[in-house]
Amino acid sequence: MPTPVVGPESRVRDPRRIDAGADPFADALRSAIRAKGLSLERIQHKLRSRGVAVSIAALSYWQSGRRRPERPDSLTAVGHLEEILEVGEGGLRALLGPPRPRGKARPRTRPVGPEAWAAAGDYESMAELLADVDTSTDQDLTRLSLRDQVELAMDGSTRRVRSRQVLRAERAGVDRVLLGYDTRLPGDPLPVIGTLRSCRLGRVSADPRNGLMIAELLFDRPLRRGERTAVEYELIHVAPHHPTYDNTHSRRFRHPVREYVLEVRYDSRCRPARCEQFTSDLSGGEPAEVRETPVDTWGYAYAVALDFGPGVVGLRWQWT
Repeated sequence: MPTPVVGPESRVRDPRRIDAGADPFADALRSAIRAKGLSLERIQHKLRSRGVAVSIAALSYWQSGRRRPERPDSLTAVGHLEEILEVGEGGLRALLGPPRPRGKARPRTRPVGPEAWAAAGDYESMAELLADVDTSTDQDLTRLSLRDQVELAMDGSTRRVRSRQVLRAERAGVDRVLLGYDTRLPGDPLPVIGTLRSCRLGRVSADPRNGLMIAELLFDRPLRRGERTAVEYELIHVAPHHPTYDNTHSRRFRHPVREYVLEVRYDSRCRPARCEQFTSDLSGGEPAEVRETPVDTWGYAYAVALDFGPGVVGLRWQWT
């Protein structure tokens, strides 16, 4: 059955997102930020005014425990954070402990930053959502094939999106794939996630106010290196809240994909006058390529991309 991922609050959090006490520094930093009521963007601005450059992604990783400040410039930044957050001198640095092992024992891959997940202007919100889920294996999956099937209602709004991904593990132990969602129109209702094949819903982090969501799709078991799996899921928009998404559907690819197929099915009583396939980079700027796409007699339009990414592929249409 589909699992609701949003509720009446402006920010939704899964209660399992953080292992309490797992990282004293991260716990203390997160609590101090919450107590001061400052956004990561505001903290970054305060640090910059002191001549200290720290990215929003780094702040997000520090408070989530996925990374710790260890370089001299990072430790200097923590000293300024102690002053900004008013936790007392050494209140955060004392919790860091010894540096983590480096060299050959260091992980081969790193999480992808929020700029790859969301359009410009949403980086801070997306960074906070990414802190709630496990991104450590995101780059250890090769995207062999991905198919999105979009079903539109009679009024042209999006009723549901069914997706199928074929993935290959590049190391042993990979047990999940991440799903990111952006309505592109803040305030539009977020969908319900339903898992259909070879996966179940893990942690979900959502920001309904900004129309953003991140979810973990957990495999039946950890994969062996080189093993393939196919997962299917759907995003359902519960009536009467079917969004229009400005007559566009697109997919952001953080990593290359061998084959991507997007199909949009229009209601027989509501066919577009014009439909186009477009591609762009992850910055969300003007499309690099646009070409007209016909709608067939069955009401389908298709976009196909081979050996594509990183970047954005989508369809957009006009009714008149």
